[in-house]
Amino acid sequence: MIGGGISGVFIAYELLNRGVRDITIVDSSYPGCGATFRNMGCFRSSFTSVEHVILMKKSIEEWIKLSRKLGFKLKQNGYLWVARRDETVETFKKLASFHNQYGVPSRVLEPSEVKSVEPKLNINIISGAMFDPTAGRMDILEVFTKLYLELRKRGVKFLNYTKAEKLISDSEKIRSVKTSRGILEADVFIVAAAEGSREILSSIGVRLPIDPMPRHPIVTEPYSEVIKPALIIDWDTPGSPHITQTEHGSLILARDIADSPGLPLNSHRFDAFHLVIKPLYELLPFLSLVNIERYWMGYYDMTPDHHPIYGPVEPYSNLYVATGFSGHGMMMAPATGIIIADWVLEGKPRISIANNLTLTRFKEGKLVKELAVVG
Repeated sequence: MIGGGISGVFIAYELLNRGVRDITIVDSSYPGCGATFRNMGCFRSSFTSVEHVILMKKSIEEWIKLSRKLGFKLKQNGYLWVARRDETVETFKKLASFHNQYGVPSRVLEPSEVKSVEPKLNINIISGAMFDPTAGRMDILEVFTKLYLELRKRGVKFLNYTKAEKLISDSEKIRSVKTSRGILEADVFIVAAAEGSREILSSIGVRLPIDPMPRHPIVTEPYSEVIKPALIIDWDTPGSPHITQTEHGSLILARDIADSPGLPLNSHRFDAFHLVIKPLYELLPFLSLVNIERYWMGYYDMTPDHHPIYGPVEPYSNLYVATGFSGHGMMMAPATGIIIADWVLEGKPRISIANNLTLTRFKEGKLVKELAVVG
């Protein structure tokens, strides 16, 4: 396994549960160091594509089971999508109907009803909202640590600070991987290394259409609970500003700001403060009393259609990929584990809609569009 983030460890966990014992996870740094630990820890199935709704719904079911098994906290306090315009409320009605078809109980709220979900919201500037009660959040550090320790206890080997530099292949199979610590041989190779997946697969001439797009979250000092839902999203403001509150009380505010892919993580943007805070302050006036503690950068590893790339990598019979989650890798990780383990051990995924998300879709022009790329 190349990549020790949440996707890689979940794939390993699922393979372990099905009897695979000799698993090695190679990571260029330490487990979880990339997008996993720069994550809000939120989850939902209220998306705009059938693929995302079905896969995320399965992930939530698995997250709930795992929280009981490993003993971590998981809170289903919902996502609140806020509409400033009347026409957006009509869009929300269509989306809620779409969600309901697949068992996701999203519902549209009048402004007066929004107060019951988030009492501090300024309902004078909104036309309504959509609420997904099955969405929620968790402490990603607690979750990842418990999953990591479970894998270690059951014999998974972690080669940290070991860079996978080149895949070595013949015409049909990957034979080994050249790393900064030497050559590693295996029967099966799985690449789940976020934007690093692009570099390692390019060593065998496979192009992954992934761009690491910068994100600029702002973190406040801790407060007692001031945000009721797991996430509040300002749908009508460009970039969909959004806010969550962590288990430790800090607020995280973020927004999609147009930027160049692959900028170094120290490429700070001072305009992010105004762009992120102003629209959220309009919705939540109490933010005028909040003190900012820090600001950092992370990446969404974006594909052209904002869906992950799953499954076999042609023409190799023992190479699989799970990457390009476009900001949703953590929430999707349990489904990712199931899907990739299915492909490795059974030759096809039991969740058949995952077949729509293989690398071949880009060559065939069968992209699957997702509009709700946030949180």
